[in-house]
Amino acid sequence: MSTHSGFGDLPTIQDELGFGPSAVALAEIVQGAHLDDTPLTIGIYGPWGSGKTSIMKMIYQPFDDPDAPHPEVIPIWFDAWRYAQSEALWRALLISVIAEIRKRVLGNEHRLRTLVGARARKAGEVPPADPKTKCGELEQQLDDLLASLYQTVEREEVGSLALDWGEAGKATARTAIRMGLSALPFVGTVSDALGAIGKAVQGEGLKREELEGFAKALRRERSKVYSEQVRSLEQFYRQFHDLIEAWAAQAGFRLVIFIDDLDRCLPEQAIGVLEAIKVFFDAKGCIFVLGVDREIIERGIRVRYKEFALTEKVTEPFPVAERDYLEKIVQVPFTLPPLAADTISTFLQKRLPGVSDLSEVERTQVASAMTAGLLRNPRKVKRSFNIFRLHLMLDRAHQRRTPAGLIAKLTVIQTSFTQLYEQIAREPLLLRSIEAIVRGMPGGVGGSPIPTTLREEVGQQDERLRKMLQHEPWFAELDENQIHELVYQSRVSQQG
Repeated sequence: MSTHSGFGDLPTIQDELGFGPSAVALAEIVQGAHLDDTPLTIGIYGPWGSGKTSIMKMIYQPFDDPDAPHPEVIPIWFDAWRYAQSEALWRALLISVIAEIRKRVLGNEHRLRTLVGARARKAGEVPPADPKTKCGELEQQLDDLLASLYQTVEREEVGSLALDWGEAGKATARTAIRMGLSALPFVGTVSDALGAIGKAVQGEGLKREELEGFAKALRRERSKVYSEQVRSLEQFYRQFHDLIEAWAAQAGFRLVIFIDDLDRCLPEQAIGVLEAIKVFFDAKGCIFVLGVDREIIERGIRVRYKEFALTEKVTEPFPVAERDYLEKIVQVPFTLPPLAADTISTFLQKRLPGVSDLSEVERTQVASAMTAGLLRNPRKVKRSFNIFRLHLMLDRAHQRRTPAGLIAKLTVIQTSFTQLYEQIAREPLLLRSIEAIVRGMPGGVGGSPIPTTLREEVGQQDERLRKMLQHEPWFAELDENQIHELVYQSRVSQQG
């Protein structure tokens, strides 16, 4: 059996978590989708750490192989979190898609020949013997598309406010010179300009008509900016849609765009990307695979429509039902199931041999405790195993021989039963009482009665806690000093 030391938390294409069959099924949907089935969006749902990125990588990897048997599938990976600081995440998505199309089509001889041939046949021409002769023309098409996208960037974000003083009136222009506002055309935004004027007019005693002249000029300039932006966006949409149709649908390609970590972005950013999918990629040949936490997206819907929620009557229906919103975008939903107990046990068994100074019995006890008690979340399992290893190393470094099974149990309580752990951190001997409750024993610390409130609280815990504490080794076998040392040591990895 191969062993792993643990610690890493990077997504993997090695199927250690039982995702393989699901990844194969989803990949077959991507591969088998006909053009008439597109546009198509597959949603992979799951909370933080549930393995969304790993299963997406398992779907993506076979298509990413340069020698893949299905060159008509063009995979594109977009890490939304990497671009979360962008002013417009949706624009970063579009730029990334154009860049990947350039690389994966123009840089691939088979795909380039297919595209050039399809374009020639549509035009009633004979395909050239060397498709590379058309690269310059195709490169220019992509360059023009990018140029039109950059034109959609609002001038308030990237350029100066070129105020037309003629519109403001001669009197206003003379007043501006008197006020020292000759630099105003280089102010970056409309709001900046208004602020500059507001500061400048203090003490100047401007007439009403002069102030109205300033305001009129600014309003017209702002209207001009927005009009230009709308025209540029419409131009980009037409060009981009034509490109998708020509480069994907006509050539038989399918753009499969994987969007990862969308739920790590601000909710309103995530919604902006989803809306870009509906607006810009509503074309044949487009397939999306989204990895998202459904709750985060639904929260984003609330943020996007917060104005309605604040201003409308409470009796009015909310304009967008959160679940309906996702259903309109995602045609194939897939919710990652919790990890099976056998999967967790196998995952741990592969790593425990890499932990030094553990007997076979101790390995079994550790695997049993963590399998029974941990939340069925891949990241939670990896993180808890790493914390267990740290605690074990600290225990051995201090020349203690605390049973590894007890270190594992306390680690599970710390990571999966946090409120209970907080009480134990304050009163370490509660470990004995909690164990006694689970084992059906009458006495608590020193044989004293166990408080009814503690019995009720333990009874309300998830069944995972009871299953874990019903197996050896026992906390009752440690003396008070050993329990205090064990709990004190665990605090080094306590959050907060």
